[in-house]
Amino acid sequence: MANKQQSDQPNPFQMGYGTYQSVEERVHAVCSFNLKECQQALKLTGLQSTVEKAIVSRIRKLKREVV
Repeated sequence: MANKQQSDQPNPFQMGYGTYQSVEERVHAVCSFNLKECQQALKLTGLQSTVEKAIVSRIRKLKREVV
């Protein structure tokens, strides 16, 4: 399922070497996202719930590392 997004919103799942489409690929990709990429990913529509949970978890981890 392709994500619809606003044209002015970058899609961190489409950066780098290709596009991550499966849940497994996206969850794996989230592990390397920085805070900005996580925030951009959360703005995407049609995001799978498992991927959304991984992003929220990654954000919490990144915020803990800053403190």
